[in-house]
Amino acid sequence: MTSTFRRFAGSAAGLAAGVSVLYTVTFALYVREDYEWAHWASAIAFMASGLVAVPVFIALHARVRAAEPEFAMLALVAGLFGAFGASVHGAFDVAVLAKPVKGDVTSFPSQVDPRGFLTFAITGIALGTFGWLARRTGALPRLLWPTGALATVLLLVVYFGRMIALDPNKNFIRFSAVIVGLVLVPLFYGLVARHLLDRNNS
Repeated sequence: MTSTFRRFAGSAAGLAAGVSVLYTVTFALYVREDYEWAHWASAIAFMASGLVAVPVFIALHARVRAAEPEFAMLALVAGLFGAFGASVHGAFDVAVLAKPVKGDVTSFPSQVDPRGFLTFAITGIALGTFGWLARRTGALPRLLWPTGALATVLLLVVYFGRMIALDPNKNFIRFSAVIVGLVLVPLFYGLVARHLLDRNNS
């Protein structure tokens, strides 16, 4: 991995941490208070979250592929699918807000990302796998392992909760989403950002 891309991916990881917090806060405000501006902000943040995550997953793959090439590729593919799923899902929400259509189309599952299958479930698997690879290879901060593993569990709870209960205000969904969106995902990306931007890790 070149030093230029490493710095680029490190900056993207920092952005990904911030976007996770922004999305979580604005989505919560939209769901609880029905603020129109929060709906717009959460949709745009949702779309941006996947875009900024792409270089991060590529950089993580580059760091661990020498020791575990197959698992590294598995994590990369999962991460890219999750990232693109989130971006397309967010772009759909932005399109509906910009040009509303008859009927409440946002209440139907996204055909690309039904109930957050890619955004939550597949991305969670990617974070958990990269976390495991961090512990196994020693090429990444070891704290990524418990952070990624717990993020995987809570992201799966959010996905299955949204699929079964539907209502994001359910306590177990809300608690899981807040913890993962405000703590675990920002911590994961923050650790990656610090690691990639540290010149001693080149």
